[in-house]
Amino acid sequence: VAAERLPDMKTEMLKYAREHVEEIGEGLEVLPGVASLLDALSSCNVVIGLVGLFGSDHIDRGHLVKIADDRAKELCPEGFDLRVHVGDTPNDIKAAEYGGALAIGVCTGIFTEEELKKSSCGSAIILSDLTDSKTFMNLLGIEG
Repeated sequence: VAAERLPDMKTEMLKYAREHVEEIGEGLEVLPGVASLLDALSSCNVVIGLVGLFGSDHIDRGHLVKIADDRAKELCPEGFDLRVHVGDTPNDIKAAEYGGALAIGVCTGIFTEEELKKSSCGSAIILSDLTDSKTFMNLLGIEG
């Protein structure tokens, strides 16, 4: 029954967001290092995308990463050298790896470095935070 209502719920959520756009970000904060990292990546002509998918696109986060990749390819048919998924939960790490992206875990949430590493199949990179843009970019093979 709930699955049948997902399209209506999605429509209502979008309507609410449009009607309340001025207060949508209240209570949210940009974590330390994020703004300067985005600036540094942009200055090196790195394409940056934000995955904002709905659970109605798929119930599994890993599939959401794949869906985001498909949609990005539609926007940039020339493709990408590397896809990176940054997150601060074990589910973010698992989703990135399942979705074929490089998983970068950051310990800015409630999960420890050990917990994030344990959730990985071994390929995830775990950082304490995103304040060191140079290190982040070096991990991606980008000279900043």
